Amino acid sequence: MRRLTRRLSFTAVALAAAVGLVSGTATAANATGTSQASVSAAYSCDMNLRGGYWYAGWYDGMTAVPRADIVTSAGIEAQCQLRETGYYSGAIDGYFGPQSQAAMKGFQRHINKVHGVGLAVDGWPGPKSWPWLRR
Repeated sequence: MRRLTRRLSFTAVALAAAVGLVSGTATAANATGTSQASVSAAYSCDMNLRGGYWYAGWYDGMTAVPRADIVTSAGIEAQCQLRETGYYSGAIDGYFGPQSQAAMKGFQRHINKVHGVGLAVDGWPGPKSWPWLRR
């Protein structure tokens, strides 16, 4: 129900933005993303624990790599996860840019140091980093 409400509210915001009623708000991101021409704003992070992993409600998988040039649901999810771990303090906007990548590198370094798992410290959540990010 929460996701349906969120999608309906983003649809309303997108419609309002299209007719010039609202500025500075984002349209809903999807799996493939929304172009940077879209108006951007912060998304909320509704953290829930399922099956031993944390989810923010935007992306449920563990393989998608966010992008810096478009809003993606994986980008929103990763930013929420990084904020929860204390590595990211920027806007939750779905663009996985330099600040998000720096936070991810710090997180990857920490996981490697504490758990010795050998994650690539590349600043991108991928199939090997997502499970650690969701713990």
